[in-house]
Amino acid sequence: MMNAKEMLSILCLDTDMSWIAKVCEGEGLKVQLQEMTWAAAGRSRLQDGTLDGVVIGQEVWAKLREGPAIVGLRPLLILGEPFSAASAAEAIKWGVLDCVDRADAVRLGARIRGLVRAQGDRDLLTEVLSYIEDSLMVARMLPGDGYEIIYRNPACTRRMGSAGTSGDRLLCLSPGPRTDVRKLDEIRHEMRAGHPVRAELVDYRPNGEMLWTEFSAAPLTISDYWVAVSRDVTRRHESEDNTQRLRDLVVKSQKHENTAVLAAGIAHDFNNILTGIVGSAELARMAIPEEHTVQQDIETIIRASERAAELTRELLDFAGPGKGSLEPVYLNSMVTTMLVILRSQMQKSIVVRKALRPDIPPIEADAAEIQQVMLNLCLNASEAMADTGGTLSITTDRVDIGDQDRGRFAYGRPQSGTHAVFEVSDTGCGMEASLLPRIFEPFFTTKEGARGIGLSVVLSIVKAYSGGIDIETEPSQGTTIRIFLPAAPARERRRPTEVRRVDAAEPSTILFVDDEEMLRSLAQRALEPLGYRVLVAPDGLEGVRIFRENMAHIDLVILDLSMPRKGGEDAFKEMQALDARVPVLLCCGYDEASAQEKTRGSHFAGYLAKPFGVGTLIETVRLALSKARA
Repeated sequence: MMNAKEMLSILCLDTDMSWIAKVCEGEGLKVQLQEMTWAAAGRSRLQDGTLDGVVIGQEVWAKLREGPAIVGLRPLLILGEPFSAASAAEAIKWGVLDCVDRADAVRLGARIRGLVRAQGDRDLLTEVLSYIEDSLMVARMLPGDGYEIIYRNPACTRRMGSAGTSGDRLLCLSPGPRTDVRKLDEIRHEMRAGHPVRAELVDYRPNGEMLWTEFSAAPLTISDYWVAVSRDVTRRHESEDNTQRLRDLVVKSQKHENTAVLAAGIAHDFNNILTGIVGSAELARMAIPEEHTVQQDIETIIRASERAAELTRELLDFAGPGKGSLEPVYLNSMVTTMLVILRSQMQKSIVVRKALRPDIPPIEADAAEIQQVMLNLCLNASEAMADTGGTLSITTDRVDIGDQDRGRFAYGRPQSGTHAVFEVSDTGCGMEASLLPRIFEPFFTTKEGARGIGLSVVLSIVKAYSGGIDIETEPSQGTTIRIFLPAAPARERRRPTEVRRVDAAEPSTILFVDDEEMLRSLAQRALEPLGYRVLVAPDGLEGVRIFRENMAHIDLVILDLSMPRKGGEDAFKEMQALDARVPVLLCCGYDEASAQEKTRGSHFAGYLAKPFGVGTLIETVRLALSKARA
C-alpha cells in the first residue's frame, strides 16, 4: 500500500521501457511513466522536483558520466547488462541508487517499491530540516569561483530570499562596508583545496541589514559537492560586545578612582603648602604698617593663593566621584577647568573655541555629574573629528523658557523659567536624521571601537535635574548639542576673615596635630601672641601621646585628617576614649559636607578646611572654645 503518494512519477530514459509497467503492475504499484529520450530531457529534466525517480539505460549512463557528479538529483536506477562490482561501486559513488540487470524483474520491482519508502523518507527529512533554524545547503563547486546550489533547507530559503540559487552566494549573501574580502578569499582557497572550513563572517541581508554568521563547510564523498551550514550569531556578538563595553567601563572607573586617589593626595599636599603661604603672608601683613608699599605685594600673594586653592578644589571635584549632594555650580568656571584636562586628550588638529557669557546663573546640581556631562559631550565631538580635524566650539548662555517652549524639546522636559545653557558644536561627520531617535540608547554607537554609553549617561543626568536637550545634525555638516539646566540662586562667595588682634579671654591650651612642619609653625606664630599655649605634634601617634600626658590642661585639639603612622580618625577615637570632653576640630582639604561624609560616625566639634588663613584659624579657635565653655 502506498504511504506517501497514490501514484509514483518515474522518468524513463531508454530505448525500451514498456516492460517496466508490467513489473510495477506485478508488484501492485501505481506508476506514471514518462518516457523520453536523452536529447529531449537532458540534465535539467532530471532535477524536476515532481519526479519520484529516474530509470535510465546504459547508453544514457555513459552520457551522464561525461558531466559532473549527479548527487542531489532524483533517485536514479540504471538498467543494463550484468554489472561488475567495480562498475556498480563507481555508479553508486556518483549518486546512483542501484544498477539492475534487465532480466532481474524481482530486483527491479523491489527497487521501485523502495522509491515509495524513499519518498516517505524524503518527506520526513524535509519536515525535520524545516525545524532547523540554521541555514543548510548542498552545493556543487563550479569551475572558477562559483557554486551551484543543489538543496536549501527552509531556513536558508527564508534568509537568502531569491538570492543564492547560483553564482557566488555560498559564503556571502551580499557584500557591505564591513565585509572581510580577504577572509572570504582565504575560505575560497581552502575549499578549492578540499579542506573543511569554519569562520565567523560579517554578512548583509538582501535588505542591507548587517548580521554576523558562523559559517562552516565540508566536502562530501561525491567529488565537488559540499555541505555548508550558516548560523546567525548576531545576538551573541552584540552580547559579547556589550559585555566588553561593560568591562571597559569598569576599567575606566577603576582608573578614575585611581586618579581620584592621586588627586586627593596632591590636593592634600598642595593645600598644606597654600595654607603656609596664605598664613605667612597674613602674618607679614600684620607685622608691618598698613601704609607700607609691600602691603600691596602681600595682598597679591594672598589673592593668588586663594585662586590656587579654588582651582585645587575644582580639580579634586572633577577627578573624584560625585558627593551626591547639591550645590551651586558655575558653568563658566567648570568649562575653564574641564578644558585643562580635555586638551590633553584631543588631537592637535582640533581647534577649541569657547564663548562664555559672563552673566550665566549658577545651577543647583552635583558638580561631578555636570562635569561628566560636559566631558562626555566634548569627547564625542572630538571623536567625530578624529580623522579630519576641525573646530570644537563650547558656548554658554542664559535662556528664559516659557510654557509654550517646553514642548519643543525632544529629550527631557525643562520647567519654565531661567536656564543656564551649555552648548557643544563640532564640524565633524554628523549623522542621518533617522539615527537621532537611537543616539541616547545604551551601547548604541556609529563609531568603531566606541562604547556607546556616553550620551545615555548625559540624558540620564539632564533629566534628573529637570533639564532638556536640543540637537542639530546633518551628514558631513557636524553636530550641535545644547544642554538646558534650570538656574538656581547665585552662590554667595565667602570673603576672607579679617584678622583681629585680641587676647584670649582665658588662658587656653591647644594641641595642633599636623604632619606639615610649616603649618605647625604657623599655628604657633598665629595663636601664641594672642595668649594661647600651643602644643604641636607631627602625626597622630605623637599627638595621642601628648594628649595623654597633658589632657588635664588641653582645651582644644586641631587634628589633621591625613597623616603618616596614625591618621586623624584613629587618633580622634583614641583621644575620645581618654577624655571625651575635649573638643576636636578636624583639619582637612575637603569642604565640610565632604569631610562629614568621609568621617561619618565621628563626632567632631567642627571642621577647619584647608587652605586657611590666620584670620580663619583664629576665628575658628575662638568659636570652638566659646562653644565648649557655654
